[in-house]
Amino acid sequence: MKKEILDKYNEWLNEGFLTSEDKEILLDMSDEEVIDAFYKDLEFGTAGIRGIMGVGTNRINIYNIKKVTLGLSNYLNKKYNNPSVVIGYDTRNNSREYAFRTALVLNKQGIKTYIFKDVTSTPEVSFAVRYLNTNSGIMITSSHNSKEYNGYKVFNDTGSQIVSPMDKDILEEINKIRTYNIDEENLNNELFNYIDPTIDAEFLKENEKVLINTSLLKNYSNKLKVTYTSFHGVGIKVLPFILEKYGIRYNLVNEQCKIDPNFTYAPNPNPEYEYNFDLAKKYAKELNSDVIISTDPDADRFGVLYKVNDGYKMLDGNMIGSIMLYYLLNNKKIINNNYVVRSIVTSNLVDRISNYYNANVKEVLTGCKNIAKEKNKDEENYLFGFEESLGYMFNIGVNDKNSFSSCLFFIEILCYLKSYGITLEDYIEEIFNKFGYYENKTISVNFDGEDGIRKMNNIMNFLRTSNILNSENRIDYLNRDDDLKTNALKFIVNEDEYFMVRPSGTEAKIKLYFFSRSNSKEKSIERINNMSNLIVNLIKDI
Repeated sequence: MKKEILDKYNEWLNEGFLTSEDKEILLDMSDEEVIDAFYKDLEFGTAGIRGIMGVGTNRINIYNIKKVTLGLSNYLNKKYNNPSVVIGYDTRNNSREYAFRTALVLNKQGIKTYIFKDVTSTPEVSFAVRYLNTNSGIMITSSHNSKEYNGYKVFNDTGSQIVSPMDKDILEEINKIRTYNIDEENLNNELFNYIDPTIDAEFLKENEKVLINTSLLKNYSNKLKVTYTSFHGVGIKVLPFILEKYGIRYNLVNEQCKIDPNFTYAPNPNPEYEYNFDLAKKYAKELNSDVIISTDPDADRFGVLYKVNDGYKMLDGNMIGSIMLYYLLNNKKIINNNYVVRSIVTSNLVDRISNYYNANVKEVLTGCKNIAKEKNKDEENYLFGFEESLGYMFNIGVNDKNSFSSCLFFIEILCYLKSYGITLEDYIEEIFNKFGYYENKTISVNFDGEDGIRKMNNIMNFLRTSNILNSENRIDYLNRDDDLKTNALKFIVNEDEYFMVRPSGTEAKIKLYFFSRSNSKEKSIERINNMSNLIVNLIKDI
């Protein structure tokens, strides 16, 4: 075992800040467990800090939560007079405790806090920052990860997740802290405030601003049938009320709509995984639903399956976003400076649609925080932005991906289709006929522990120096000198085929994104399968 790892372990064991239970956990650890828990410190990624819960520097626990909070406190006190912070939390194990103790650390540093009394969503925390005019926001969540994980998202004063230089400045403050013995204020103090529950109604009103033609919902929403699953998360507190308000017939996937921190009926509660919808498909067939809609545990992501013949077909994030964009640009007057934002790993079908309607396209790094950054530069001309991982951001007072505005907007699209007596499949075919048949595929290669990080780096270094597919057009984003500089590679096979590779910013995995376009669906699928099989097999041999 490396000396620095053993030193960290002994520091935690002997400094006196651990509870007796956590000290016992440390004492019972094997060498392998010690290495994994202490070989690195948690770092800010695309969504703050996130990791497996447990004891150690590489774990989410109350000690790391308090250290990060003290660093954030020091940053806020240097930047603002009398700063204030909104705090929310999801349904995960320990989320409530982490949130309340976060508030008490902030209070001890003289910072006013506004905390939700009950579980809430990430987009509502983003909204609350702007609505309550606070300087920052914190959401305790690990989004769509399994039950072992939790996390800590930080928002700036616009309700956007933090970007550079704020993230670096906060990290600098965190790194100055040399102790885990961090004081908390008593719960009953004047700086600790609960958020008035009337904010929920204001949040719903804000989401309804995405609607373009409310008469469509008034006349056709009662013709829709919807099945909904919240994957044991907070969406169950909001989505059913939206459906009821507009008179939509719906049923719930009862097993998955119970708040459950262990995600019993959706152990990997990501709406991108079709196996999570096996129960939903049964409920949808019972109601003969037009669509199945889903939200992830913190309700920022939005997933859709739609009825085709006797079954239900899953839409990926690129297709949902492209459908929304196509409808939006068809029904909005586009002026010269209007623009759309997509991430570097989002399908370039976005560009084809936007160019057709004379809307500009801006490209950003992954993470809706980067879309929000572009939105904040010119909100008057911002139209829409999304990334392929089911995150959609409209031009409303929520500066993060938002399942509720996405649901409302998609409902309007479904009502529009009902008004013309056509199906969602017909609408998708219309898009493909106009712009070509686009296919995309995302593959994740997972790694474990310190050795996993080494393997990830070896793969990225190999791809940087190898001439894969005889492609001369390789773009290394590390060589850029603008906001798109990042550890990612793009290989352009030809004008209709390309793929991208990047390490995840929040998890130990490499993500591969494949894209193809052809004049037929079959040809496009064949192209993408050939390309992805070749590259995945190559990576496995490295």
